[in-house]
Amino acid sequence: MMSEMDRVKRVMAAVLSVDIETIGDDSSVDDMEAWDSLRHINLIIALEQEFGISLPDEEVASLTSVRLLTMAISDEVRKG
Repeated sequence: MMSEMDRVKRVMAAVLSVDIETIGDDSSVDDMEAWDSLRHINLIIALEQEFGISLPDEEVASLTSVRLLTMAISDEVRKG
């Protein structure tokens, strides 16, 4: 089974139109040119659909790295 981080990366690659191999565990908005504010919203929506969750609006703006996204998603999945 694919890990949550792998699923996050797969969705990111699709939304940002980049090769999944270019996305590392520590990739962030700072080092990914394709990750702009509009794509961030699209990414959040795609991740919410992928995991069947809703990320809190007040957290969305601060979820600016693969690691932070994965941790927030894991928290929401556990709350279930």
